[in-house]
Amino acid sequence: MPLRHWIVAGALAVTPLAVTPLALGAQRPAPPLAAAPSDSIVRLAVDPARFAGRPYVVLLDESINRVEADGRALKRARQVYQILDPAVVRGLSERAFGYARSHQTLTVDWIRVLTPTGEVLSDKPAQEQESDVAAQLSNPVYQEQRVRRVSLSGVAVGTILDVQYTLTENAPYRVGDFLAAWTINSVLPVVRTRFVLDVPERYTPRIVERNLTFRRNDVTTAGRRVATWEARDLQPIRAEPFAADSNGVVMSIGVASPDSWNDIAAWYAALARDRYTITPLVATRIDSLVRASGARTRLDTIRAVHRWVAQDVRYVSVSLGIGGYQPRAPADVLASGFGDCKDKATLFVAALRRYRIAANPVLLSLGGKPDPELPSIYQFNHAIAAVQEGTGWTFTDLTAEFVPYGTIPEPYQGQFGIVVMPDGRAQNVRFPQSPIDANGSTLRLQLTLDTAGHVEAHVSEEARGSVAAGMRNAFGAPLDSARRGGMQKALAQRLFATDATASGLVAFDGHDLAATTALSYDVHADNVLKSVGTSRLFSMNAVFRGPARGFKNLARDLESRTLRLFPIDASQILGQLETVTDLHITVPAGWKAELPKNIVATSFFGRYESTWTQDGRDVHLVRRIRGERGIFPPQRISEIIVWLKAVGADDYDFLSLTPTSVP
Repeated sequence: MPLRHWIVAGALAVTPLAVTPLALGAQRPAPPLAAAPSDSIVRLAVDPARFAGRPYVVLLDESINRVEADGRALKRARQVYQILDPAVVRGLSERAFGYARSHQTLTVDWIRVLTPTGEVLSDKPAQEQESDVAAQLSNPVYQEQRVRRVSLSGVAVGTILDVQYTLTENAPYRVGDFLAAWTINSVLPVVRTRFVLDVPERYTPRIVERNLTFRRNDVTTAGRRVATWEARDLQPIRAEPFAADSNGVVMSIGVASPDSWNDIAAWYAALARDRYTITPLVATRIDSLVRASGARTRLDTIRAVHRWVAQDVRYVSVSLGIGGYQPRAPADVLASGFGDCKDKATLFVAALRRYRIAANPVLLSLGGKPDPELPSIYQFNHAIAAVQEGTGWTFTDLTAEFVPYGTIPEPYQGQFGIVVMPDGRAQNVRFPQSPIDANGSTLRLQLTLDTAGHVEAHVSEEARGSVAAGMRNAFGAPLDSARRGGMQKALAQRLFATDATASGLVAFDGHDLAATTALSYDVHADNVLKSVGTSRLFSMNAVFRGPARGFKNLARDLESRTLRLFPIDASQILGQLETVTDLHITVPAGWKAELPKNIVATSFFGRYESTWTQDGRDVHLVRRIRGERGIFPPQRISEIIVWLKAVGADDYDFLSLTPTSVP
């Protein structure tokens, strides 16, 4: 599908809300689109031979938006596709439209399938159904979202699919708020794209244009100002590995109300103002758990409250109506035993304020990247908390039960958010990024190999930072005999053949955020050697071999691509972490190993080091891989290719061992 341009209208839940096309428009249809389709659209049809290898061509991608100063709006969108590849027929034969039933109205104006000559094959859905979005059993989100799903007939290679819908915003939760985004480029060819913004003459929305190669057309008439962005015959932009979000390639338009982040913060502060009240019952509960924790210091108190809210208050999001934005009071959360992100953040803030510890809610986007230039409540779908430390903040996500206090999940490190101050002001922040050294893992393996090909291994693993959170999650439930057996089997088979067994697993309690994230276990395996002539080959599976083969394949892929356009985000290449593999193999007396070549490769995005040695019976490998951060020009892709080729040489299926004597 083309790069989309939905307005995100969602509540503050830990998971992003269902993305709803939110109307940019008011109460009467915008004139540039007719109420009924016209077969003149076939004039845009293309010669399929010109687009060989493309799944389909976007003939028209259009969005007409009429906005009022109070946030009421109407969006009329039309997409027309010419289908070229049978592989996409099934996907394009199913369509789904979402809307919030309490304050939005959805009208599917038409869905039809026709030939390039204009013959209509189908002018209505073959099947249609509308239903609520079901809440999942795990991390449930209850919301007022409705989905209308339709199945189409007649969709086939060579046909044209023409869809238009109208979405009306009748009563925005925050008066005057709206947000729209439109991407001009696509990963597919686009014959025509058009974005129209129709607002009152005296109304001045915020407009952010990026990388446009054409000018918009502004017309004022009958008390309205209409801005039109239109482009034709756009060549597709191929997705590129490690592409930076901030670039000079993608043409985009962002539109929001004239309001500021202070306006957004003031609105949320007003919604939450009376939700920080601590009732006697809640106060008793908080005091008892802090006493039970043995807290002696301010930090002890914070950690005790954090553990309770993050781990003992179950996550359930009830995003119905204004409840999608307004947190529940601590007494309600305590009574129900559950809360969503804003409920948990509010409970945490209220509990700390009881101990005169300054804390405030923080609004952000989970996994998204809010644009600081476009203030809107629709930029956010998540809430965390900030504890004041001098002139700075310590941020904590109360829905991330396996992330210790003092750190935040990696997806929104470095991203934009606002701290909602008690007086309703917004303090704009960029969330801190943890040092590279703080994230990573170490795998230590002590293997003893005998002449018959039996191996006894002792394995220990440690994790820290973002990697540790995943390990805590894996060990968050008690290790009963069934889970222990299944986990030991998986660990053994990761290292050796399917008949390998593991025992003696020593783990940690994943819910103990102060515990070291480490585990150890023993592995036994037979027949790990293969005889070839006078040599014995020890299989180097993925754990022992490392990622060299993937690097080698990636180098080939990058070399096959045309001239690169996007800047390079270094953090996407090796990750923002450091991993270490420390392997010792004790071989039978007198055996010699044909050691792979040592490799050290350093570049702007990280370092790879693989060192082999043999000292007597001990064959030793240390492999370190460390990533870095930074945005670099696209021309440096050649350095990445050279580096990947060098590291790709560290790819061995077997470690060759030569016995002193061969029977």
